[in-house]
Amino acid sequence: MEENNYNYQPQPQPQYDETNAVMSVGQYIVMFILCAIPVVNIICWIVWLCSSKTNKNKKNYIIANIILWVIAIVISVIFYAVAGTAFLSMLQ
Repeated sequence: MEENNYNYQPQPQPQYDETNAVMSVGQYIVMFILCAIPVVNIICWIVWLCSSKTNKNKKNYIIANIILWVIAIVISVIFYAVAGTAFLSMLQ
């Protein structure tokens, strides 16, 4: 007996999302070079974080980088405050 597939409805295909694509090695190299330039890195971070078309890998990298910078600054401030008070107490 032959089956009729008249009621077959194809499933909709998910839309391609370019923000989930894997970044190539070249894209990572360009991103690292841009992030190494002092003023350009902050501008790139702001643009990449605000854009809805930015790759999610790149956004996660930037967020992690910002967290590390904040931690480094806090540790530096604490270190210099302790070193400064120690130096001032030595002078007295």
